[in-house]
Amino acid sequence: MKILIVGASGMIGSEALNQCLAHPKISSVVAFVRRDLPADVSKHPKLQCILVKDFAVWPEDLLQAHVDAAAMIWAMGTYAGSLTADLEYPLAFLESMVRVLEKQPSRPRFRYVHLSGKFVRQDQEKKLWFMEKPRKIKGLLESRALAFAESHASVLETIIVKPGGVVAEKARGMLGVISVISSMVGAVLGENWGLRNDELGAFMTYLAIDGKGEDSIIESARIVRKGRELLESQKR
Repeated sequence: MKILIVGASGMIGSEALNQCLAHPKISSVVAFVRRDLPADVSKHPKLQCILVKDFAVWPEDLLQAHVDAAAMIWAMGTYAGSLTADLEYPLAFLESMVRVLEKQPSRPRFRYVHLSGKFVRQDQEKKLWFMEKPRKIKGLLESRALAFAESHASVLETIIVKPGGVVAEKARGMLGVISVISSMVGAVLGENWGLRNDELGAFMTYLAIDGKGEDSIIESARIVRKGRELLESQKR
């Protein structure tokens, strides 16, 4: 099974990449990147890295070469909110990929797994009192990606993952501060507010492989419970 990934250099995307590379059901991972990944990762025998200059442009021949992939994990995003990175790039991929998929003979639906967030809101009219711009831009992507999948349901399935604060054990600097805060909030308020990066990575990998029976929008509590289950099964 082949899995595609965007955002593999980020905190969450790199964990999802590592989980994919370690999974026995995945034989190949294709990472679309702006720059080379660290050598200890890029040398993995399952991994192919493809340098992309502009994520708004997805040539047909590039996607045709990987039309046999089962899924895309999209883990690219910004904290400040960017119409280009948070909306235009993922929609450009979806539209380009569907054009290629629709030319193929019968095959299982392609799964698009998109990393969003707990506080993202699809309602563009509602006043938000903090981080309004990124929450609404990402919410617009959610609604458009889901609607696009519905209109191309024969070839595409979109799953939106909405974790709470993500804790990364090895995060440093500002990411480390955010991670500590997220851990404290999660411990106090419960699994719908915070989770570990490995739980999220395992869950996104599971969705890319199959995720049968899961909802199209998945909240943090479900991610935590299933993620822990998946990590425990890896130890057996």
